[in-house]
Amino acid sequence: MSFDIREKTVLITGAGRGIGRGIAWVFARSGALVAVNALTETYALPLVEELNRSVRKAVAFLTDVTDSDAV
Repeated sequence: MSFDIREKTVLITGAGRGIGRGIAWVFARSGALVAVNALTETYALPLVEELNRSVRKAVAFLTDVTDSDAV
């Protein structure tokens, strides 16, 4: 089954590195607008900068998604 995600917004939690980072790249290359979530800016901001330079518009949200008040 094929999905068209061009111009759709996706939020990827834990996207600063590892699998989440890879998923962010796949969505961005597929035409999605990417919202990157991570605990700190250490990995999230460089990823967003790379995505914005290379593929698509991306933004970072630095939040602990396990903290309902923070979300």
